[in-house]
Amino acid sequence: MKTINSRIRLLAYGLCLVAALYNCKTKEVESVTPFTYTFKGLENVTLPEVKPTTPASVSVVAASVNSSTVAAAVSSGLSSITATGQVPASVQQAATDVSKAVSPEKATAIAAAFTPTVISNLASTGTLPANLKTEVAAIASNPALQAYLPTFTLPQVNGKTVGGRVGATDVTVPVAIANATMDDACTVAANTAYASAVATLDAAKQTQSAPINAQFTQAQTSIQTDATACKSSKPATYDAYRAVALQQLNQGIATLSAAKSILGESTYNLLSVLYYVAYSQAVTGINTLQAADTNTCDAVATAKIANAQAARDADLSQINSNYTTAVASLQKARATAIASCHNQGNGGRKGADEPE
Repeated sequence: MKTINSRIRLLAYGLCLVAALYNCKTKEVESVTPFTYTFKGLENVTLPEVKPTTPASVSVVAASVNSSTVAAAVSSGLSSITATGQVPASVQQAATDVSKAVSPEKATAIAAAFTPTVISNLASTGTLPANLKTEVAAIASNPALQAYLPTFTLPQVNGKTVGGRVGATDVTVPVAIANATMDDACTVAANTAYASAVATLDAAKQTQSAPINAQFTQAQTSIQTDATACKSSKPATYDAYRAVALQQLNQGIATLSAAKSILGESTYNLLSVLYYVAYSQAVTGINTLQAADTNTCDAVATAKIANAQAARDADLSQINSNYTTAVASLQKARATAIASCHNQGNGGRKGADEPE
């Protein structure tokens, strides 16, 4: 009986030990839900859209060669002399006007000096022998002959007469990210959100600037190509003017020769001088105009590139201004966020912009 009681007590002690061990078993801790900080003003940042500006236009007044209507009337009158045997008033008046600038005797010498060789050299090089050049210049400057001579209008670009640079780069606004003391999770999150927002703005600025810079580069290439083509076209244009001037001289002299017996030696020489002086002035004017017109090609290109550059710079400036404003707003929002973190006891359970 004593042995049975001992066994019962031993079994009871074992049950108590098992119960005690069960009660001491470690319980699993419920998992903690991850906390995400949110900060007003540091999320969903964007830059305002900037549409490319259209460059200002360039105004161009083309060069022109203007024939004399008075000289045309003289040529018409000369053409009728052989048929009518009469000297028209326009022709007689022309001889009278030339005599105001040069005597009949000198007119004879000057007319003789315009040999085929001299005329050929004038046509090809635009120059006359020095002494003849001086005589022609003096006659051409006489007011009595101005109405008989061709006139020339020099080209203009943006209102400036043309006679015979740029670049801008994208401005990167330095952004100073303050090294705030990383003493809590909330502050770390605020600075991380700020850095991410600035990176977003950097990418947006690059995205907006790239096509504007590309548009300028393309415009610059196109403008320079047009200028090259413009200059290459000028020789043919002005060679044609020179050919017409020489044709008019030859026709005029031929008509004069046909009517010489009716006109008389003196009038013939005076009118010959008029044709030679007019032709000399035409060649000089055409050559000057060609040089000016060629320069106009470059002047137009320079003005167009300047306008394209101004448009580009204005757009890049607007982008940079928007970027600077946005970064300043981010800096303010970050400061507010960090202050809120500290006010909550260095990273409490609430978000930096959430109420307690």
